[in-house]
Amino acid sequence: MANMGVPEKKISPYFYAVTVGCVIAMPIVMFLGYLLDLSAGDNGKIQIFELLTNSEEYLEQASIGGFFSAMLHGGMTAKATIIGFFASLIVIMYVLMGDGKRYHRKGSEHGSARWGSKTEKDIIADTNDFYNNVICASDIMLVLDRKKRDKNEAQTGKKKSEKKDKKPKQEKKTETVSHDTNIKVSVKDIVSQSKEAAKIKPMLNLNQMILGGSGTGKSRFFVKPNLLMCNTSYIVTDPSGELVQACGQMLINHGYKIKVFNLNDMKHSSNYNPFHYLRDYNGEINANNVIKMINVFMMNTKAEGASGGDPFWDDATRLLLSALSFLLIETGTEEEQNFAGVLDLIHKAKVIEGKEEEKSELDLIFDQRKEADPKALSVQYYDEFKQAAGKTMQSILISTTTKLQYFKLPDVRNLTCTDNIHLEEVGDEHTALFIVIPSSDTTYNFLAAMMYTQLFDTLYDRAINLYKGRLPVHVRFLLDEFANLGKIPEIDKILATCRKFEISIQIILQNLSQLKKMYKEGWEEFGGNCDTMIYLGGKDQFTNEYISKELGKETIDQQSINQTKGKQGSSSYNNAILGRELATLDELSAMDNNDCIVMVRGLPPFFTHKFDISNHPRYAELGERWKPAEGQTELDNPYIYILEDKMFTVPETEYIELTDFISTGDADEANMVEVRCVFSDEEPTITEEEIMADVPYEIRKKFKGCTELFTAA
Repeated sequence: MANMGVPEKKISPYFYAVTVGCVIAMPIVMFLGYLLDLSAGDNGKIQIFELLTNSEEYLEQASIGGFFSAMLHGGMTAKATIIGFFASLIVIMYVLMGDGKRYHRKGSEHGSARWGSKTEKDIIADTNDFYNNVICASDIMLVLDRKKRDKNEAQTGKKKSEKKDKKPKQEKKTETVSHDTNIKVSVKDIVSQSKEAAKIKPMLNLNQMILGGSGTGKSRFFVKPNLLMCNTSYIVTDPSGELVQACGQMLINHGYKIKVFNLNDMKHSSNYNPFHYLRDYNGEINANNVIKMINVFMMNTKAEGASGGDPFWDDATRLLLSALSFLLIETGTEEEQNFAGVLDLIHKAKVIEGKEEEKSELDLIFDQRKEADPKALSVQYYDEFKQAAGKTMQSILISTTTKLQYFKLPDVRNLTCTDNIHLEEVGDEHTALFIVIPSSDTTYNFLAAMMYTQLFDTLYDRAINLYKGRLPVHVRFLLDEFANLGKIPEIDKILATCRKFEISIQIILQNLSQLKKMYKEGWEEFGGNCDTMIYLGGKDQFTNEYISKELGKETIDQQSINQTKGKQGSSSYNNAILGRELATLDELSAMDNNDCIVMVRGLPPFFTHKFDISNHPRYAELGERWKPAEGQTELDNPYIYILEDKMFTVPETEYIELTDFISTGDADEANMVEVRCVFSDEEPTITEEEIMADVPYEIRKKFKGCTELFTAA
């Protein structure tokens, strides 16, 4: 803004007025001295009353020659000249020095805040291509691809110039540009080019913070309109699955791949296994990723309000989890590498107080691993864990089992047993990943926090190693209900660096108090790394105070009227200036539900209307205008995406240890079981009942309906 920063010191008009006044007053003072010399006579005494009485006579006697003669004789004329000169000099110097010390910013003495204009709104948008924008409000768009905008503007400018001037232009002579760095260049030449900087449009990141209380339309006025743009890949937090149902089919129609991670109904979801993303782009295990995965798990499974206490137990639990995770990675099959596998390993551990020397099944497994590779990370972590006393180890095992209790549930085991969601592909082609979380239950949101953490790591790694720094498709994180996602490690650093990888983050909150509660240290950095802040309204006082300060103060005129009534009544009017918040707390609290405030770095704030989704060109594709015919229900709407009909979780493969039922070797024949297997190139003619005739009930129950396991084509 022109009126911000250190002001340039300029000589005020007041100084010039004083200087002109002194120049005019100087001859007058000198002439008065000359008249006093004429009235003094031969005796040399000043006769002021004589001068006033006979002023006309003395004026007639005055002449230019007499003036210079009186000046040379050193009378009152010379004295008046000297006094007038120095008096004028003192006045001019005083005004000049005073003008240098004071700087009057007329109209902005108490603040220069103001609402932005339409011209300033157009600066940040691609006015020639609606779909090359991010929607902020009804008339405020933020350009998505600056190179595309510049190309659009160049084409538009070319068409306009062709209309104005149809005459063929003469070819301009091409000037050869010298690249010799030894050529002398003056400072003046460089400084004169700085004027071109005014034409550079703001280089803004697309990180945004959206604040709005319940019912202010965060999904309807911001998330849905931006999904309708279909100009990036989207990773959307979707409370209760409403967004995927409303926008999923529309995105499919525009060529998008739809992926869903459903924590609300785990039976209808893509599978997500955090262990699948521990490898880097080259396919090698990254130990840092393993530690980060465990830290995120520990951070987001901590009981609410349990920030204090002895950190020993958390550290010991991390130690054991690290040992088990590295053991699965180093020796387990791909099917075994998941959190359910970690829990199964813990079940093999056993510590009896006073009999610590007795080895459990888990101890024997690690002994075998130590023989194979004594320097393996799993062995090192487990050896450190085993240094604890027997009773302490018991407590650590119980604590770790408690942390992993979620993976005892079949739905959670099925959800995380394998991975088919393929997070690494989100930036390769247009993809929409919806992460469905319950609106009120945050029990399993640690999985969402883990997914977001691995998403950032995976996309960063892919951008750097595969695409030399930038993903081919921009990825936007629309993090609705951000406060319910769990803590994402180093999210503040991600906000500061994601722009260069073609990633942007939109943090959507009900109020800033939620953010402050989650990230007690460093929550202020979130706003600093988001070049755009959108306020949709709310009643939270802390948020309103923050917004009011961000908007700043404006300078206004104040008129005070004092009136006295009576027989001799009087009134007075006083004008003054004072500072006033651009929007006060009560004005923000009472803001109309159709209005919003958009603050963009480098520009004054904009007070405008929220984007009406019905005005979007693709609004009809959402099916909100569809009305069911007779006999139809809302589920027959061809525009909505029925998650229960299109998305199913792949269940965990159940492996049975036949040695639990079948003995071999020299065992008693009474305990042996004969398992019949049929091998044929054709369809088997033997029935399942015949195959299972002599098999014990325990095994038949396990293999019921799985005859194909006993046959081979």
